[in-house]
Amino acid sequence: MIPVFSQKDAFALDELTVTSNHLTEKELMDNAGRSIAQFILETIEDPFNQEFIVLAGPGNNGGDGIISHHYLRFYGVQSELLLLDEKQKKSWIFNNYSIDDDYIEIYSDECSFNPENWYVDGIFGIGLKRPVEGGYKNIIDKLSECPQIIAIDIPSGIYCDTGTIAGTNIQAEYTLTIGHPKLAHFFNDGLEYSGDIHILDIGFKSIQKLQNYIQLIQAEDAGYVAPVHSKHSHKYSRGKLISISGSTGYTGACMLGVQAAGKTGAGIIKAIVPESLNPIFENMLTEAITIPIHDNNSGYFSLENTEEILKEVQWADAVLFGPGLAAGEKNADWMAEVLRKIQQPLVLDASGFLPLIEDKLQFSDLPPETILTPHYAEFSRIFKMDLKKVWDDPISAVRQITAVLAGRVLILKGATNIIVTSTGELLLMNHGSPLLATAGTGDVLSGILAASAALGLSMDDAAIFGTYLHAECAHQYENLISISGLTATDILSMIPHALETLEYVH
Repeated sequence: MIPVFSQKDAFALDELTVTSNHLTEKELMDNAGRSIAQFILETIEDPFNQEFIVLAGPGNNGGDGIISHHYLRFYGVQSELLLLDEKQKKSWIFNNYSIDDDYIEIYSDECSFNPENWYVDGIFGIGLKRPVEGGYKNIIDKLSECPQIIAIDIPSGIYCDTGTIAGTNIQAEYTLTIGHPKLAHFFNDGLEYSGDIHILDIGFKSIQKLQNYIQLIQAEDAGYVAPVHSKHSHKYSRGKLISISGSTGYTGACMLGVQAAGKTGAGIIKAIVPESLNPIFENMLTEAITIPIHDNNSGYFSLENTEEILKEVQWADAVLFGPGLAAGEKNADWMAEVLRKIQQPLVLDASGFLPLIEDKLQFSDLPPETILTPHYAEFSRIFKMDLKKVWDDPISAVRQITAVLAGRVLILKGATNIIVTSTGELLLMNHGSPLLATAGTGDVLSGILAASAALGLSMDDAAIFGTYLHAECAHQYENLISISGLTATDILSMIPHALETLEYVH
């Protein structure tokens, strides 16, 4: 996994590296400036016939930019330095490096920018804490017409910990993040405006002494925890899964979850369904066993069904609960009765959150081995939080509820998934694709997770493996079929291809 840093983490690592005498601050900045210049030489097409303008603000980010200008000139690249404040020329950098005054300009409102040039954004770093105003806003607004921008650490105008905009911001083609990625690269506008992210290793000290930093899941992490099947395995040893899902109008949610679980490798699946809808499920779920529960021709379950449902659940190694269940009046009651008596590993999704939302159930009533998979709106309803605040700062929102989960795993679904592990650690999964933003894909994820649990993975490993496998399906679709048009049903056919890539890693 790759560490992902908050502003506080990044500053702490700087201090640790310097105070431990591992490297001095000047050595770190020299490594950063040189690495930026080397990236330009190695990545930008025909760099010696391009014009580069380094925009340097007054902080360390600007210092890295000034040093990168020195190395660009040293390597023979056409680089000019645009300082945002004349006082910057008194910096120690100008005493330590040979920087020709002929290639330095001080910014004024009369300065203009050529869209054909390359610009290195060293205006603000990760320390931005207030809205961008005045001359800084003026310069960033002018750069909006320039498509070729390389941001140092983070596009200027983006807050480090949330990815939200400080009034105006840079649109980067590349972002060169120093040492480790930052939270802003994965959320809100930061995800959109960071462009291609590249990590520059500048020699920081080992991060072992830092605590509670967030980590980004990689393919090898998912492959490492992928289920391994014995040569003597049979359908019962490969996991017995019960699905409690589906109602009138939402039969597809049940089918997607069950079929995804089968594709992922669950050995045998039973789908508990309302009796009046059973003909539909019998026709579509050819591999699963349907268990019709008397529903008075209503198309959904009720309190009188709880004992019969719980009797069937005893057979299972894991339970999938929620996709497509009716969420109308009184449904929270029967759901709460069933959920508090389930003892097996549980994947809870969609309408299954209703008892929590309506305070008919506490988290402590759920099985200790539970994965909850809310999207942002569901999360805000479950935890009684303002939705905008959750969107604007999802990391803070999730950190507020880790203690409440008491060891249960939660996946906050979004462009970047946030996983709360059973120990309260936060993991990010950013392997997905915009193609997944379509109805039914969450039901497929739930089925994948439930199969992973039935196959014996821990809830933590199921969350890592399941979210990455689900995301990889979108990439397999792009590689094999098209860059558009993905539906939830298409994901089902991609699961075997995605599994193959992860099992190869394993």
